[in-house]
Amino acid sequence: MDWSKAKTILITVFLAINIFLAYMIIGANTGSIGYVDDESVKQITNYLAERDIKVKGQVPLKKLEMPSITVKYQLFNKEDIAKRIFLPEIKVKESIDGSTVKLSGDSLEISIKDSRELVFIDSSIKPSAAIDQKTCSNHIKEFLDRLGLKDNADIRQVEDLEGYKRFVYGQSFKGAVIYNSVMEFYVNDAGVQRARITWFDTVKQASRKANVISPEIALLSLTKYKADIAAQSIEVWEVQQGYYFGTGASGQVDTSKVVEGTAFPVWKITTDKDMIYINAYNEKVESVEKARK
Repeated sequence: MDWSKAKTILITVFLAINIFLAYMIIGANTGSIGYVDDESVKQITNYLAERDIKVKGQVPLKKLEMPSITVKYQLFNKEDIAKRIFLPEIKVKESIDGSTVKLSGDSLEISIKDSRELVFIDSSIKPSAAIDQKTCSNHIKEFLDRLGLKDNADIRQVEDLEGYKRFVYGQSFKGAVIYNSVMEFYVNDAGVQRARITWFDTVKQASRKANVISPEIALLSLTKYKADIAAQSIEVWEVQQGYYFGTGASGQVDTSKVVEGTAFPVWKITTDKDMIYINAYNEKVESVEKARK
């Protein structure tokens, strides 16, 4: 007998039984595996704690029915970006590292990954004590104009850093954040020192609103995730509802080549190790990304 294979099968069976029992806990208390109350949340978090999955952050008690949406990435062409950013008299050097094209000249450096993620650095912009938010916002607008982008962000966050202000822009659909899109800027009165942009130029509704799983059901997926990464323990910092554009194919599809498609409602579970995006329709993992600490 192949004991290694048998052990793997047994672990999988036990995990399935544990998840089924947890579903029964929710059903017994609410008559549904959708919205749950404080007592059910406590039972589920206790259930997870017994398996060394400690929920530190608050678990939402409310879930929203959501439609799927169609999205398309804003693509960046290296020739177009070079003309827009670099002055004609500057000699631009080009290099390629895997799927990333790097353009550099004078004090400027631009990286374009998979034609859809742009990183800009201007090493001439040094930390400064002179930081006016309105001036910084104007610099960002001018920078986006140079790239040919519109400031159509739905979400804006600003924080003070040493020598800069950090602006984070995001997109949303009817109030629900789209996790794949972000514009991040480090700016002071001298200009934009650094920018990171991954954006959608198309966002529209693709289906009718549909029921989504509760966040507690999404949390149950962490039992399998913990076994998959062979972690001794996991801490859950945050649980949020939003959208994610993925494939749900567990690495079988090269997502770097996919630029347009359907973004599904997800529960984003941020742990001390990763950010896990659980499809809120079918409970499948859309993506796992490293947590930003």
